[in-house]
Amino acid sequence: MYSVLAGIAALLTMATSVYAQSANQASHAPRFENLVHQAEVARDAKRLDEALTLYKRALELKPGWEDGWGIAGSIAYELEKYSECASDFRRLTVLKPDLVPAWTLKGLCEYQLRDYRAALKSLTQVQRLGFGENLELSRAARLHLALVLAKLGYSEKAIAWLEKLILIERNKTPEIIVAVGIAGLRKRWIPPEIPESERDKVWRLGDAMATFMISGDHKAAFDMFEAALRDYPQEPDLHYRFGAFLLEEDSHRGIEEIKKTLDLEPGHIPALVALARIYRRRGEPQTALPYAERAVKLSPVDITARVTLGQVLLATGDTAGAVRELELGVKFAPESPELHYILGSAYGRMGRQADAVRERKESKRLRESMNSRRP
Repeated sequence: MYSVLAGIAALLTMATSVYAQSANQASHAPRFENLVHQAEVARDAKRLDEALTLYKRALELKPGWEDGWGIAGSIAYELEKYSECASDFRRLTVLKPDLVPAWTLKGLCEYQLRDYRAALKSLTQVQRLGFGENLELSRAARLHLALVLAKLGYSEKAIAWLEKLILIERNKTPEIIVAVGIAGLRKRWIPPEIPESERDKVWRLGDAMATFMISGDHKAAFDMFEAALRDYPQEPDLHYRFGAFLLEEDSHRGIEEIKKTLDLEPGHIPALVALARIYRRRGEPQTALPYAERAVKLSPVDITARVTLGQVLLATGDTAGAVRELELGVKFAPESPELHYILGSAYGRMGRQADAVRERKESKRLRESMNSRRP
């Protein structure tokens, strides 16, 4: 699973070696020059521990040496000294806030340290900066961003990132298949944590989902889903993913598969939300309402569930109820443009025009802010 990481540190080290030489030439401090020279000799001879020590001594003399932090962090990464690596790249991101490789390696080190929230922040910053031009680093950042999202419970976001990665690469590698399978099953695992008893299930779901993502081959994916369900008929998330897959081609069977999810796991929030949305879009808000209400009752802070309930209540004509739910949603997620927009619509229906204008303006502001950060 981790072959994607091989050589990344070497790539960054190669990219920064020229900078080390220029910094060396520009320096007028003999002691600093001597340390850098010794460090380069040690690194060229593959005495990496010695080289790292020497670079750190040089950095004590010149803590603003940007490329020195990059080289030291790269060596620490190669040595699997991830705490030291993360610290070095943290220093580099302070000195060069827009340097994509530094944020990427910082995030990968934090991932190895199992500091997943820190890794999410770093890799999200990589995304905001556009992932950079180095294809291997870009791929590693996208893959690990998805893995971190799945680990932290954001399965749908993880799947969305993995689909983007598949479409960019036009390839479903084993690493991607496993990541899709983990996210598809809504498990908070990283690949080494997959129980042996679950590996086949993860692989087969991931392969079915990735097959459709990469090729749109409905029949091939259909056959893979059906084969997996024959072997794992009691897995609710297999039914849910199959149902979601079927909705466009066979909506009736898709709904039935999602309902089977609830037979196996009555508190399955994505299935409840999906059914509420399906029935609302079909003009059956009263049928949708129990599903939406149950989703919010089971998970009060789930923003998707609360947005859905607000929309369903609006469709039933219960505008006051919709406002109540949406106002609570905004308290939980004040940075959600969708919540503010729907709340504005609900205010408009109540004749609260000033409130409606305010919420729509806030929705527009948040969307523009999000778009400005996208690559």
